[in-house]
Amino acid sequence: MERRYTKCIFQFQISKIPLRISIFLFLFIGLFPLSVSALNVSIRIYCDAEIKSVIISPEKGKYLLMANGKKIDTLTSKGLFQLSASGDSIIVKSFSRVIGKYLNLWVSGTETLNRINIHPLNVKLTRIYDDDVNITAKGGMLQMINKVDFEKYVAGVVECEAGYKKPFEFYKVQAIICRTYAFNNLARHITDKYELCDMIHCQVYHGAAALPDIITATEATNGIVVTDNQYKLINAAFYCNCGGYTLNSEDVWSQKLPYLQSVRDTFCIHQLHATWEKHISKAAWENYFTKKEKVLKCNIPANKNYQFTPIEKRVYYYDKGYIIPLKEIRNDFMLPSTYFTVQEEKDSVILCGKGNGHRVGLCQEGAINMASMGYSYFKILHFYYKDVLLLHYSQLPEAKFN
Repeated sequence: MERRYTKCIFQFQISKIPLRISIFLFLFIGLFPLSVSALNVSIRIYCDAEIKSVIISPEKGKYLLMANGKKIDTLTSKGLFQLSASGDSIIVKSFSRVIGKYLNLWVSGTETLNRINIHPLNVKLTRIYDDDVNITAKGGMLQMINKVDFEKYVAGVVECEAGYKKPFEFYKVQAIICRTYAFNNLARHITDKYELCDMIHCQVYHGAAALPDIITATEATNGIVVTDNQYKLINAAFYCNCGGYTLNSEDVWSQKLPYLQSVRDTFCIHQLHATWEKHISKAAWENYFTKKEKVLKCNIPANKNYQFTPIEKRVYYYDKGYIIPLKEIRNDFMLPSTYFTVQEEKDSVILCGKGNGHRVGLCQEGAINMASMGYSYFKILHFYYKDVLLLHYSQLPEAKFN
């Protein structure tokens, strides 16, 4: 279903006016609530698990158990129901009786705040979800979709992607980029009849957020997204640590994006994942390049395999005559990043690296350090994403969501 939103009359291009004035305008606009109805999103949950049976019970609020548009029963804090897949149907049981067999179930909240506890019986993945859940069965397995308020979903994602004990301002940063990413990918699973999954393919989501700081930070940035200067949602890429330099988008993904360009980042270089080391046998290392020679149809001097030093934004293993993308080596040897030196030691090759992740966009550990130093989420986002705008999603020229 398509939802349309009223375009806000206050649109401003932050990158073309002085920073101090742009911050004032951004805060000024934030004083006036935008008239936008609540947005719900459908998330396929437990995507990576085969679940045959679950026990459900309300954590907060009250629920109705619905099938074929009719009420089957009411779930309160004292009630438990077992739902089990049988072929493409679901058997519903209470502790005292079998209630029935159905093709489609809705667990629908009736109070202002509703949270449902889902306890799978065959895997240890008990989780709590906000709002409603739709349950079907296929091939003897349950399939569940969480129909949840969009901002509650964002808070849940932030808790998974950012973790605990981080600066409050960083949680604001993470909420904005997770929200931007979600809005930009709402059609990813449209053919599957839901909008997003709960895995890294979309964003990791394991249910309702529990940390007060994350919930408050999400509420404080309600609806704010990042766009380019044409009011188009950006690819809000992020990763753990860049090792001192971020990369251009075209160096990793081919497509050049003006807001994803390399920056020197001194904020992350002393953080937890700033450096790494990996030992590889000489035989494995030389065999790898022997295979590459056949593909490249060239002869790589043997000593070249042990004479590599990265140069800040370097993306190839050899710069003169040979083109072996570092991202290939990273993938083939499962390295934390493409930023490493090669050292020879007896029967081993030692890779001494920097950073963790693809290094395009926002460096999380750098952003965390910036937040702890007192930088605002506004300045952090503008440091990693160049010439971008921070807008409420209702300000977008065509705010259309599936």
